[in-house]
Amino acid sequence: MYTALPRSELRTLLVACLLIPFAFAGMAQAQGRPDCASPQPPSIGVAFGRSSPYIELARGAVDVSGPGTVAVRGGAQFAGRADLSLSGPLRLRIEAARARWDIRQRTYSPDDLTVTADESVDHMSARHLVALAGFRLGRAPACAHVSAGGGVYALGFRDESVWRPGASLAAGIELPTGGHGAIQVDAVLHLIGTRDAHPIASTAVPNLNLLVGWAYRF
Repeated sequence: MYTALPRSELRTLLVACLLIPFAFAGMAQAQGRPDCASPQPPSIGVAFGRSSPYIELARGAVDVSGPGTVAVRGGAQFAGRADLSLSGPLRLRIEAARARWDIRQRTYSPDDLTVTADESVDHMSARHLVALAGFRLGRAPACAHVSAGGGVYALGFRDESVWRPGASLAAGIELPTGGHGAIQVDAVLHLIGTRDAHPIASTAVPNLNLLVGWAYRF
């Protein structure tokens, strides 16, 4: 049997990610000042965090020994990014990232269905290159942003790799450190089209990324 995250947990993740932009927008209306709306110097940075997908694998993609389930769990992600002000509060971000998702098998006792093992049996890789356009919001020194965009995604399993388009929705906050540095905290929801992408059975893969990074402003 192949499972993904429970639907209740998925709905919670999606709702939380979708509410973040509205929360930041409300903060901007209440506290908005020209500091965050003014153009910012271009920057480059790196970020680390966790990538949490919701995937249904095709039956037979992973061998299951005994009564049990196979599920794709989240894993670590590394990202490189560049930010550029377009006009006023308008901003553009280009991000390239790579993540490793763990495939775990949970086996059960045939007598009372208690869990007898929960172990990693394989993994998937996920890469993306996306562009996100949006607005800077809030009150300095803590400036928030909401962005939307999309790009290309590569999902790898064993010797197979598929490239698919997808869309992205992001929200985050940036805190300056020193004369040129800034700490960035972001939540990014990706929706990857995976129709006919073996061994993935679902036609779309939602993937929530939570990242913390540092950027250098020129």
